[in-house]
Amino acid sequence: MAKEQREVEYEVDSDISESEGDMPEEEEAGFSFREFCEEAVSLLLTAYLFIVFCLYPFYLRNGYADVGKEKFNFYKMMTAGGFGLIIPLALCCVFFRIKEAYGKESGQRGGEGRGRFHFSATDCAVASYGLSVLISYLCSGFRQMALWGEKGWNMGLVTQMAFVLSYFLVAHFWEYEEKLLLAFMAAATVVFLLGILNRFSVFPIKIQGANSSFLSTLGNINWYCGFWAVLFPIGFVFYWCGEKIWLRLPGAFGTVIGIATGISQGSNSAFIVFAGLYIFVFCLSFKSMAKMRRFCELVILFFATCQGLRLWRILQPDAFDYYDGTLSDWITLSRATLFPLLVMCVVYLLLLFSGKKKNVDVRKYKMVRQIAVFAAVVAAGVYIFLLVLNTKIKGGIRFMGGLSALVFSDQWGSARGATWSAGVEIYKNMHGWRKLTGVGPDCFAMYLYTLPDLAKAVIKQFGGARLTNAHNEWLTVLVNEGIFGLLSYGGIFISAVFRYVYCAERTQDDRKRYLYIFGLSAFAYTIHNVVSFQQILSTPFVFLMLGMGEALIREPEKGL
Repeated sequence: MAKEQREVEYEVDSDISESEGDMPEEEEAGFSFREFCEEAVSLLLTAYLFIVFCLYPFYLRNGYADVGKEKFNFYKMMTAGGFGLIIPLALCCVFFRIKEAYGKESGQRGGEGRGRFHFSATDCAVASYGLSVLISYLCSGFRQMALWGEKGWNMGLVTQMAFVLSYFLVAHFWEYEEKLLLAFMAAATVVFLLGILNRFSVFPIKIQGANSSFLSTLGNINWYCGFWAVLFPIGFVFYWCGEKIWLRLPGAFGTVIGIATGISQGSNSAFIVFAGLYIFVFCLSFKSMAKMRRFCELVILFFATCQGLRLWRILQPDAFDYYDGTLSDWITLSRATLFPLLVMCVVYLLLLFSGKKKNVDVRKYKMVRQIAVFAAVVAAGVYIFLLVLNTKIKGGIRFMGGLSALVFSDQWGSARGATWSAGVEIYKNMHGWRKLTGVGPDCFAMYLYTLPDLAKAVIKQFGGARLTNAHNEWLTVLVNEGIFGLLSYGGIFISAVFRYVYCAERTQDDRKRYLYIFGLSAFAYTIHNVVSFQQILSTPFVFLMLGMGEALIREPEKGL
């Protein structure tokens, strides 16, 4: 028997050797080179992502003097250098994938994953947006400006194409690595910690030109808040749905620091993000009692952090370095969050007690979610109704006419009334095909100042400041890239949020659970920029986050 077994093994070994020997050397070399290209592109993209998320936020050259210009120059150089190495290898990967798609490499390793061609709804939306930007540039009457964009903003054709290309490279050539997100969160947390310290008159790093309008290593608080909106959801989600302790603990610390800087930094747009994130996660938390308890913990962390900042201000009354009467000033010195904190602690204890009963299923209480969403929609509807009515009626509604928040004027919403009105008027003055293609990438101001009456009103409102966007991202995209651009741009974020969250809700794969991060990051960026704008410290990050989410969603399921 032993002799027969050895003979069989010899025959099998011989067959294997013959089959290996029959394999053409060119195919072996081609296969090897293909794998080299795939791995090299992924590694280079990992390095690029690390530089963008972990080094770029800390780059400063001349303090806060021309910080936007210097940040853009750094982004431009690292992107040009990185893509110069990545794109040739990525094109080689495309070549091999095309060969495989036509059946010339069927059966080889890699055909089940990165070798397949499949374009998602988000891919199509990003590609469509890139095409609309290019068409807008070609049709623009301000091509010189449209190429690079307004000085200090630089949201022209080249930058927009870099965003689109970075998304596709990461989405289709990067191998998702969960631990890299921890590095991103750590870097962001350091940035946020510096922001908190600066707001409370502590400056570990002396930066030239520092004042109350600048924070951390990013500068202007609106730009700072845009960066925060994209990165804050990482720790938030790690804490909310993370099962591994090495993800939850850093997530808890990152969440507390993120909440503290969001509350104190000074831009009111942060509170829109807080409201949106908490409502969204509340709706998602009805999947299990564990998630609902985590959500309650996140609410408790928010109120507790508010009270912690209040205590800091009581102990150091003159430390807070921002304007009196602002929302950040009020909430960090108010008792308004103390009572909700106590209530949430009681609710949390009740949830803990209920969780010990095996027959309790939180999914039975989804009616509460529907009521909460309905209440939020009704509250928003009532506010809009009162705003319109109070604005239309001469003298305003009784007892409400003097409330600036309920009168839409040039001063409404920190002058958003003026900027939004300017954006609407610009679009009204556009004719024919220009409404479809826009005035050109980042050419909002160039077109605005060709309209005498509107330019005169804007100059009167803002003095010497040049109005370069509507302070509403989607309205600005409508003006710059037209209806085609707006539909494509909206499609990017709507498709990404729904797809990533939908997949995270239904996956059995532990890794894909963190698709929540990318969905909520895109969601936070979107609602933040209802009152903000594209800029070099937020938009590159959100496109890369979208690409990372797409790379993760393409992975084969590994769960049971």
